Amino acid sequence: MDIREIAGIDQNYYSINREERNYAAIFFTALCRPGNITKFLELCDCDLSEQVSDDFGIYFEYAYLRDLWYRIDDEEIKKEIIRENLKIKGIDQLLSKPTVEINENFGVAGTASDRYIQFPGKWSLKKYYRNFPDSDDLLKICKFKWSFNIKPDIVIHLDKDTAICIEAKYESREGFYPSSGEEKKIFYDMGLDFVGQTELQKYMMEDLLGIESEFIFLVYKKQQSDSHRVISWQEAFDILDLTDMPNFALRMIENISG
Repeated sequence: MDIREIAGIDQNYYSINREERNYAAIFFTALCRPGNITKFLELCDCDLSEQVSDDFGIYFEYAYLRDLWYRIDDEEIKKEIIRENLKIKGIDQLLSKPTVEINENFGVAGTASDRYIQFPGKWSLKKYYRNFPDSDDLLKICKFKWSFNIKPDIVIHLDKDTAICIEAKYESREGFYPSSGEEKKIFYDMGLDFVGQTELQKYMMEDLLGIESEFIFLVYKKQQSDSHRVISWQEAFDILDLTDMPNFALRMIENISG
């Protein structure tokens, strides 16, 4: 007997799906249908007609910072990005070292390159924390590193400098960094507080990218928050035109809107 037979559960997957990214993808698809983005932005108290431009866009699993880094082919520009945004003790001295030593100090995974400054998202806290004993400096490096890896579920760019970041939740609450046990222990030992998901996204969007942003959580059961706006899935889907959406998507929308 297979697992479904043993469990006595033979529904189609859409009946039991709890994957937040799947619901985010369905919501993204619905937002891209004519007229729906205007309705959703009205729910968010945002008048699209006053702000729409050629720079408008809706993006799923938004990784602007990561993709921007890989467009930079000047190593001095990469160093200036690190210098300007970290502002930690000894940063000028560190960035004057050979490239391989810079990469090694930030604990890159694998063999450190001697040709280019490696992607900050690959820096390893378990390696670099030994090189930065000051807790404030370590926190700055961690937030910078994490920002290159996080991907808000959906980002609506009203223009190049204004955006709405949407996190899709099924039942889970706001996440915190670090997430692994070993990295959490480093933070405990250094007396550092964990960094909330919204705080980190705000840092990435506004401090690192210079994009003024509003933060919204789509949730099954609404709860108040001081850091972001909360909208229920039912509120969001109720205002959208779902005509011609496939059956599995409609069934999943029913599941999360109940």
